[in-house]
Amino acid sequence: MVSPTPSELHNKLINNSLFQTWKKSHANAYLSHFFCSITSTLTKKSAWELGYYDPASNKITIFIPLKADEFEIKPEDSIFKQDTTTIEPLLLEKIQISFEKSQEIFQINFPIQFPKQQLGDGFIILQCLNQKNVWNYTFITKTIQFINLKINAITAELESIQTVDLVDKQSDKLKLSKRNT
Repeated sequence: MVSPTPSELHNKLINNSLFQTWKKSHANAYLSHFFCSITSTLTKKSAWELGYYDPASNKITIFIPLKADEFEIKPEDSIFKQDTTTIEPLLLEKIQISFEKSQEIFQINFPIQFPKQQLGDGFIILQCLNQKNVWNYTFITKTIQFINLKINAITAELESIQTVDLVDKQSDKLKLSKRNT
């Protein structure tokens, strides 16, 4: 069975009675992202989760599709962001690059950008960052690094490439250090 596109899934959500009831008490909330765990081979491990950000509470509510056209609502939760970061609305009508196409782009660019790395599991987020819609891929590698590759969801260009070392190899201590390219 072919899984629905983010737009199709979002249409199912906004036509769902549970969502419509929730939306009445969260009138200013807007779609902020799609999230999905993925394997090292880019296979989805779970259903897409749809995040709605409510600026009034500064919290995110997650909607998880169940069978048929039903959804589960996770309780509102604090957001993971820097204080200066703005949670931007995700406007699906602007998305030009499908998840499948973004996978192809990732598979072409990963060995070029990270030639010595082997992927572990990771996740993908479709979101708007700095006024650009991106497919945001993040993986942990076999060398205990996080790698991140953002693909523009309109132009298919690479927006950013990042490596985060989790272990200081000289002292064998846990650390967080970033390399942006």
